[in-house]
Amino acid sequence: MNDGTADEIKVSFPASPAFTRIGRVAVAGLALRLGVDIATVERLRSAVDASVNALLGPGRISMLAKWRPEVLSISLSNPEAHLGGNGDLVDELKALIGQASVSESAIVLELKT
Repeated sequence: MNDGTADEIKVSFPASPAFTRIGRVAVAGLALRLGVDIATVERLRSAVDASVNALLGPGRISMLAKWRPEVLSISLSNPEAHLGGNGDLVDELKALIGQASVSESAIVLELKT
């Protein structure tokens, strides 16, 4: 599991379908490095994929992943996105990883490691 360090990675990419894989790969690699089991990594990848797809459109998607003992937090945002009233997305994300919140242009996922 998590080695007890607190750190972060930042990734930014165009909010285009051609770049959706970048978020999945970055998060999966980080989660595996932190010792997260494969089944949980797959659920996390699915949550990131759903989040990135919700943020597609004009602009850029910024992803910030922070980890500290027992928690991996992933924030995805696109200032040009408009996610208001997306309760279905919140329900989908919570079903995948437990903790998720959605604002007008950002999504935050939290995974207990």
